[in-house]
Amino acid sequence: MILTMDNVMQNRLLKAMLDGSKTAALVTDPSQKDNPIIFANRTFEELTGYPPEETIGRNCRFLQGEKTNPADVRKMREAIQNEKAITLTLKNYRKDGTPFWNRLQIEPIRVDGKLYFSGTQTDVTVERKQRREIDEKEALIEQLALPILAIEDSVAAVAITGVMSQERFSLLNMKLSDYVQQHLITNVIIDVTGMYWEEGTPGVNFLHIQNVLKLMGCRLYVTGISPMIARKLAETLGPADELHTFASIRQAMKLVR
Repeated sequence: MILTMDNVMQNRLLKAMLDGSKTAALVTDPSQKDNPIIFANRTFEELTGYPPEETIGRNCRFLQGEKTNPADVRKMREAIQNEKAITLTLKNYRKDGTPFWNRLQIEPIRVDGKLYFSGTQTDVTVERKQRREIDEKEALIEQLALPILAIEDSVAAVAITGVMSQERFSLLNMKLSDYVQQHLITNVIIDVTGMYWEEGTPGVNFLHIQNVLKLMGCRLYVTGISPMIARKLAETLGPADELHTFASIRQAMKLVR
């Protein structure tokens, strides 16, 4: 024989499960004025510092502060008005005033035909910080790998160091074309003095960059050409291919001027 629980026991069990959860949880009642909180689990108090007596009966906006994005608040309000689920990350504030990034999930639920909203909150501050640090490091690495410098009003130069993979050539092509457009550059110098030429390094990549820049009204000059590099370029470029090459940036600048 299977024993079943009455409603009182079910409610106690549900509360115990929610209080034992590692995720902060709220329930609000939109049928009451200002959609107040009618339940908050223990994890919510641990996350925000607000005990039940300071939470129950209030609208969730008390977690917002001066740096909470109004656009996020508007999205949340519209979802509730339209009885839609929504997930978003916004800046909230604990009772002691410290900010944290809150990944909020709101779901409309119906019990015996009555509408409620459940909301779960997860502190993702560390995750956001780590993601920002990774993005900043990647941006710095990219800039250091292929820095473009303006050496005169209409002349830009980039010095290539290390091994040039196909991915780096593609990145160089994209960065140069963007830079030329933004700064109205008419001459670009690529210096390959520090570039490592492994077997099979494709010289045609320079032709591709040259063709892209030419369509933008910009000329390409490749400097730092040693006898060995000249031989390698000659092996990969065809008779009809024309690439302006020089031993040094100084030589190229004489032609540009």
